[in-house]
Amino acid sequence: MVPPPEKRRERRRPCNAEVEWAFFNRLEFHPARLRNVSAGGGYLECAQRLAQGTTLQIRLRECLEPAEDNGCLSVRTNVLCEVKWCRELPGGAFPFGVGVRYHFPV
Repeated sequence: MVPPPEKRRERRRPCNAEVEWAFFNRLEFHPARLRNVSAGGGYLECAQRLAQGTTLQIRLRECLEPAEDNGCLSVRTNVLCEVKWCRELPGGAFPFGVGVRYHFPV
């Protein structure tokens, strides 16, 4: 399978952080792992399939590596974002990879 073409305008930075996500305006949060970030969005792995266009709230719980060694310095601690895509991953604790784009204030 050929990977999709790169559509990001900003440089992505690797990251290894525990985050939690919730559907917008819901109280129940779910664990996830943030794997890379850019100024406009990120990539996370989670246990649930998420529909494209869904609005999520993502909160940082803990960076798992020293901040100077990865993109954790760029991670937003609490952000609203839109699911751009979701793909099934082979094996692992988090079977879905999700690309998100941050919502910016108007």
